[in-house]
Amino acid sequence: MKLISRLTCLFISTFFLYLQGTTDSSIRYANAVYEGDVRSIVFENKSSGFNLPLIALGGKESALKLSFDQLTEERDYYQVTLIHCDALWKPTAISKTQYLNGMGFQEIDNVQFSSGTLTNFVHYEVELPSQDMKPKLSGNYLLLVYRNYDTEDIILSRRMMVLESKGNVQVQVNRSSQVEFRDKQQQVNFIFNKTASSYFMPNPHHDLTAVVMQNNDWMSSITNLKPQFIKGNSFQYQQMIGTQFWGNNEFRFFDIRSLQSAAAGVKKRENIGGQKHIWLITDRSRLNDAYANWKDYNGRVYYDNRDMPSGLPRGSDYCFVHFSLIADEREEPVYVYGQLSDWKVDENFKMYYNEDRGQYEAIILLKQGFYNYMYGVKTEQGLMFEPFEASHAVAENNYAVLIYHRNQMLPYDQLIGYGLSNSQPNR
Repeated sequence: MKLISRLTCLFISTFFLYLQGTTDSSIRYANAVYEGDVRSIVFENKSSGFNLPLIALGGKESALKLSFDQLTEERDYYQVTLIHCDALWKPTAISKTQYLNGMGFQEIDNVQFSSGTLTNFVHYEVELPSQDMKPKLSGNYLLLVYRNYDTEDIILSRRMMVLESKGNVQVQVNRSSQVEFRDKQQQVNFIFNKTASSYFMPNPHHDLTAVVMQNNDWMSSITNLKPQFIKGNSFQYQQMIGTQFWGNNEFRFFDIRSLQSAAAGVKKRENIGGQKHIWLITDRSRLNDAYANWKDYNGRVYYDNRDMPSGLPRGSDYCFVHFSLIADEREEPVYVYGQLSDWKVDENFKMYYNEDRGQYEAIILLKQGFYNYMYGVKTEQGLMFEPFEASHAVAENNYAVLIYHRNQMLPYDQLIGYGLSNSQPNR
């Protein structure tokens, strides 16, 4: 018990130092958090749930919703703006008046204070586009949330896309064509069929590019793909190598939507020092297990509260969630990964080895909800999941394909095609 108390104090003290000491407003053209007390970020299409934050150009109604919490008792005054980017997420040279209608920024005026929770926070929501800020061009946009009209005082950034469809994308997911990876990897082939007859593409081998993502995770995306074959208005991406992804496994899960009743993956609950703590059932490596198919959210988080009839975000509490993984100690660092870590290798989600128990452990502050996650090992090649999760070519994954074309008049990449497919289409 003394060991558990010491570890708990270490994790909690480190976490609160993280909250107080991480402010970095140098802009990153990626999904990023610039202040340590910003948590539980959700940015999605309102009508399609877990899909990418992608909207059609010229849409008349707000289609995207951004929400987040800040672990503080006082509200701040935030605005959002958009920065136009190319297919590789570098800012374009186009002026804001060329790519945005309206004032060019939008106020975040939907603000709620936490109620009845042990952890105080302020919940913010904003829907876009609006009359104050509406994209005029298709392509990639970086959304910035900043404080008190100071665009250098950034709170968070999110990637979003605006589609100006010029055709359809047919996506097919198969086992890898490389024999040595046939049982572990999935290969994504696709075809872009241009249906807009008046749309001119004089040099598609140079001006056309594609991006493929697995489960909406930018970290593992494959970018800057060029068509292999062109047959009339059909642009075929049939690479033998270069579009393979590790199939990995179904995501692990736990349910903390209720802090009062028993739920999946939870071993016990306690209040320690005025904070709620949740111990999850201890995990084990799945490296040598046969593949088991169950429905997951492909790494996502669904924030919800079953203890309150309304399930309002301001009434959902935060708790310290205790993860444990029985395994031999490795030289490489181990992380908890998924939307809960903002799809990043985050030091706040790093696990530490407990030699007395022979297991990796982490204590992470999370809001009430239903969570998917995996354990990843940080290597020189990137985050690898196979050491603890195994990898199966038959695993269920979503794949999104984005097709970009260099505009002939302005220096930017239009987003002209979008396709979505699943490795288990009949599931």
